[in-house]
Amino acid sequence: MLAAGAARRFGRAKQLERWPDPNSPTLVERATRLAAECGAVQVLVVTGNRAEEVAALFSPPNILSYPVTITTVHNPRWQEGQGFSVATAVKALPPACEAALFFLADQPRLKLASAQALVQAFEQSQTGREKLILFPTYQGRRGNPVLFGRHYFPLLAALEGDTGGRTIIKAYPEAVQEIALDDPTILEDVDTPEDLAALE
Repeated sequence: MLAAGAARRFGRAKQLERWPDPNSPTLVERATRLAAECGAVQVLVVTGNRAEEVAALFSPPNILSYPVTITTVHNPRWQEGQGFSVATAVKALPPACEAALFFLADQPRLKLASAQALVQAFEQSQTGREKLILFPTYQGRRGNPVLFGRHYFPLLAALEGDTGGRTIIKAYPEAVQEIALDDPTILEDVDTPEDLAALE
């Protein structure tokens, strides 16, 4: 779960925004709940901007309501781009981890079934799944979240700047499998307060 960004276009820490009303969970809590319920064994929440406030959301007693272990890991270089957040997450993965599914905090309407479809596709792959890269698609367009098999962990752990996993995806096009879904929310990306208001 990547929740470290500065959200410059949003103008404030969007991971702490509550949607659809002030009594609702924050965006990072929504995304973490989805990750926890999709079949993950453990969820890592990468913090950066407003790290203490984000981490507090996943401290006792709040954390007790989640079905899996939630751990926050801090990216001290969060201002330098998403690549460092991805690397921070991968370095904190347990040794036996077979794959990592990367969620973004700014997709509040993402459906649980869409995340589960990626997990199920990975689990149903009998051979070579450690080299899979799984994308959800809607009408031919790729969205998020994205799953990487453990083969790519060393490359992900070495990421810097604001590239995310795009360079790895471009380098291994033969590994990419697209999972077609009837879910346009995989394409949503909340960049401004107006974007968030429009979802209502």
